[in-house]
Parts: sequence; C-alpha cells; structure tokens
Amino acid sequence: MSVQVFALVMTAALIHAGWNTWLKISGDRLAALAIMGAAWALLAVCMLPIVGLPAREAAGFLAASAVVHTVYALTLISAYRVGELNVIYAISRGIGPLLVTLVSAVALGEAIGLAGWAAVLLVAGGVAGFGLVRRRHAPAGLMLAVFVGCLIAAYTVLDGLGARANGSAHAYANALFLITGTVLLAVGCALRRGTFLVLARPLWGRGLSAGVLAAGGYWIVIWAMSLAPLGLVAATRESSVGIAALLGWLVLRERVRWVPLVMVFAGVALIRVAVL
Repeated sequence: MSVQVFALVMTAALIHAGWNTWLKISGDRLAALAIMGAAWALLAVCMLPIVGLPAREAAGFLAASAVVHTVYALTLISAYRVGELNVIYAISRGIGPLLVTLVSAVALGEAIGLAGWAAVLLVAGGVAGFGLVRRRHAPAGLMLAVFVGCLIAAYTVLDGLGARANGSAHAYANALFLITGTVLLAVGCALRRGTFLVLARPLWGRGLSAGVLAAGGYWIVIWAMSLAPLGLVAATRESSVGIAALLGWLVLRERVRWVPLVMVFAGVALIRVAVL
C-alpha cells in the first residue's frame, strides 16, 4: 500500500467516524440509514454517466455484497436493541479487519509481513477493546456483535474482489451504492410504513449530507482495496473507531478509554511504517 493510498484511507476513516457520530445521535437509526441510502442512490445516478456501468465479471460480487450490506445494516440495528451501541460497534469493527486479513492471507495469498500482522492485531485489539468495559454484557448482544463483525468482513472481501474483477473500482463502487442505497431506502420505508416521513422529516438535510460523505469514504476504501492488501486497508479504515472515540470525548463529553485508543493509533503508525 503506497503512502498516498494510506493517506486517503485515513481520510476515509475520518469520514466514517464523522457520519457514525451523527448516526449515533440521529434518533431513529433505521430512518436515518434509509435517508443515507437515498443519498447513495442519488449520487450513483449522477455519477453513472461519468463512471459507466460495471463489467459482467463483477455482477456476482455486486449482488452478494448488496445482500450482505443490507443484512449488516438491519442486524446492526437489531444488535443495538439488545446491547450497548459502543460495545456492539467496537467489537464488531474489531473482528472485521482480523477476519479480512486471515481470509486474504489464506485464500488470496496476500502477504503483509510481520509488521503488517502486528499492525492489524494492534488495531483490531484496540478497536475491540473499546467495547470490553468492566461489566456484564447480554449474551445475545455479544453474539450479534460477532455476527456483525463477520458480515463486515464478508462485504469487505466481496467489495475488494469485486473491484479487482471489475477493472474499474469506480464503476463497481457506483453500482454498489445504487443497488444498496435503493434497497435500504425501500426497506426503511417498508418497515416504518406510515411513520417514515414523520421520522425522516427532521433528518433529511443532515442525513443526505451524511450519506454523501459515507459514500465518498467507502468509495475510497473500495478503490484502495483494488490496489493494496485487503487486510491493511480494512485495519486502516477501522481506525475510525479510535477517531470516533476522540470525537465523542471532544464533542459529546464522553469518557474515553486511553489504552485501546493508544493501541489503535500505534497500529496505524505501524501500518504507516509498513507501507514505506
């Protein structure tokens, strides 16, 4: 992974932390995600004449990824009902890059070296550490967190391979946002039925902005995965949890856990060394 790609993925991590902080305080998260889906679809329609249609070779990856993304979003919302947001989010995000690195190493033969593995373990351990607070957790919540982490790993690998198979990461990303955004909007409207417009009314402006930012951030990640090892990109992206913790401390006056935070940024620094 080149220094330029690393810098852009860190930018994507910052974007990811920003829109997730908004989602945390947005109220009805399903309505908020549906509005973000609308932003993805609108952006994709606007970009279609520029980036074009995806290649036939990417169709299977697109279909599978759209399904996994949708299941991920709905499972995450369900997990938040039975467990604490910070616990669920941190554990699931910590599991993701570790699984991606294992799969890419075993199935794809991507070598990242000892420094790369140490960096991934530091980031994954630090991210998961934000959720390991000293109190009992609901078993159902922990199980859902692990499942969500597996879904994150699944769509990450699918999108990385899909972008490579497509040839153009931009056409692949655009098609993914068009499909997934449309599905999320439809699911949100269906599940909230007559209350969707009422719930969504105060969220439209910021929700559309957050959706565009989220699309831009993950677009960068998909492009990066077409050029660099999946595990290093995934670990760099999940440093967003550390950035979100800092934002929570600075903006929301939340308590921050410094040991996991240091682990995350030590891992990021090690990735920076590994890409030189």
